[in-house]
Amino acid sequence: MNKINWSAVAAFGVVVLLAFLIGVSLLGGGYGGWGMMGPGMMGGWGFGSFGWIGMLFMWLIPVGFIVLTVLGVVGLVRAVGPHPNPPPPAGEGAARACPSCGRGVQADWRNCPHCGAALA
Repeated sequence: MNKINWSAVAAFGVVVLLAFLIGVSLLGGGYGGWGMMGPGMMGGWGFGSFGWIGMLFMWLIPVGFIVLTVLGVVGLVRAVGPHPNPPPPAGEGAARACPSCGRGVQADWRNCPHCGAALA
């Protein structure tokens, strides 16, 4: 199964966003034009070419709230959902534990299915 490393995706997105914002501010791009206070007032997005830093801090609280909400929902879904390794039913002979990993194994098994240790 193909799993996505979401930490790497988030880190890559942040790096791309910062590179874009730095490029826009260094190239003299930005918002410009006629703003609320007239042409050229406040230099576009803030006070000069690095005004985007203030914009990042302004968006930090709502974006952080959304991220924490999504992570909370994902955590709840994982906690309520089925466990990936449920304990075996009582009728299947899980009478002993593996000496290597300590998980329950059946009496007639030769190797532990979890760690591969020999069961003697």
